[in-house]
Amino acid sequence: MNGNLFRIVLVEDAESDVFLVRKALGQCGLEFELEVFDDGEKGVHFIETLERDTSQHHPHLMLLDLNLPKKSGGQILERVRSSPSCGTLAVIILTSSDSDRDKAMAAQWRATGYFRKPSQLDEFMKLGPYVRDVLMRHRQGETKNGAHPNS
Repeated sequence: MNGNLFRIVLVEDAESDVFLVRKALGQCGLEFELEVFDDGEKGVHFIETLERDTSQHHPHLMLLDLNLPKKSGGQILERVRSSPSCGTLAVIILTSSDSDRDKAMAAQWRATGYFRKPSQLDEFMKLGPYVRDVLMRHRQGETKNGAHPNS
């Protein structure tokens, strides 16, 4: 895999938000591959597949909506953090929720970040630089700790 290409997983059921995420990431100059899962069960299945198949390239980042069909984003985040192979994956909660309860859950399960989906397009486009910054910090942290940045 190209060392400058970031593999990003998006668990999001709204096609319009998937479109906006692609646009925001593209506008900030990131080279990325985006894999989209449109419900929570598919997100959990993806993590379980990574655990079973060690030859799979792990993503660099997961963008996770909280309000999903079949399994919630909170359930997915809990599953990621309990995973022996994916537990340190950078996870940004991407949600319309501004609830203190959701923010506390994200903190409890060590979400890397929390981005509230705004209603204005220019505000949504700030997601791109935010994701880029998280990816760069996470890559530097992995390199310092001796882990391979693409693991």
